[in-house]
Amino acid sequence: MEQILLRRAEDSDAPAILDITKAAFDEYARQVRKRESIQALYETLEDVRQDIHEKNVFVMRIDGQLAGSVRYEVLTDGIAYLSRFAMAPDLQNLGLGGLLLEKVKIDCLDHGVRAITLHTASRMRSSVAFYLKNGYYIHSISQDSDYIRAFMVNELVEMDEMFDYESVVARRVHHS
Repeated sequence: MEQILLRRAEDSDAPAILDITKAAFDEYARQVRKRESIQALYETLEDVRQDIHEKNVFVMRIDGQLAGSVRYEVLTDGIAYLSRFAMAPDLQNLGLGGLLLEKVKIDCLDHGVRAITLHTASRMRSSVAFYLKNGYYIHSISQDSDYIRAFMVNELVEMDEMFDYESVVARRVHHS
């Protein structure tokens, strides 16, 4: 029987997080055909370690091997921004990623987060469908990158439909 462990990332996880992120985002880059625009492919070990210290980073291990990782940060107004969600390519489409997202959701609720936001390539139907299946909806489409991205939201509490998520996330982008 396989053992699945979901926990907060530690410094010792950084090399495996870097590897799995690059593997997952390599496919993402292939599908959006804008490899040079996918910042995850150019991360360094130091970038990952910095995120482990400054953001909320979770890992999934199956029988001791890293299977996935995800990062999120809490912004203003109780809004979280999820980034670098990555599952090992050979473990995608098995339902495991939903467990990792659920771990994030529980952690966010513990920290008073009202909604979780993220961007994903709208061209990647499998990615959009995955987030829709896990409680997210497409809030808007942005063209602020070199490719079209869906801005997705998972409201953990009832929110005003017209809440300006984009400006909260835009402030994050300009401060990082």
